[in-house]
Amino acid sequence: MSNLTERVRDNLLHFHLWTEVEEVPKQLNWKDDRIINILVGRPPHKLSNDDDEEQEGDCKRAKKEYILPVEMSMYKEGYLTLELLDKIFDDLCAASTQRLLLGIVNDDGTVLYYFAHKGIYKPKKN
Repeated sequence: MSNLTERVRDNLLHFHLWTEVEEVPKQLNWKDDRIINILVGRPPHKLSNDDDEEQEGDCKRAKKEYILPVEMSMYKEGYLTLELLDKIFDDLCAASTQRLLLGIVNDDGTVLYYFAHKGIYKPKKN
């Protein structure tokens, strides 16, 4: 597990209290021979107002989410492209996955999370 992936995993586990966070066993080779790894885990609650929940017994649980660790420098230099996101959705995520989280790690160690959707996403009304 790379330092970047480990930093995002630890942030999810210890700061945001996610469970079942692990690295997806498949990898993607990308430009400049970079290896792309993603994480999958379960947040403590739903991350949006979508109705995507799994039913287990009598209690509802938030569904598992896919997370792409990205360094801020990679984000700024145009490394994160639509072509890369398409490859990640097609090769690393489950077929039913419609979004993933970008875990963007800044130089000071902070981690920001943003959704990246597969295709066009119609916003929900509050």
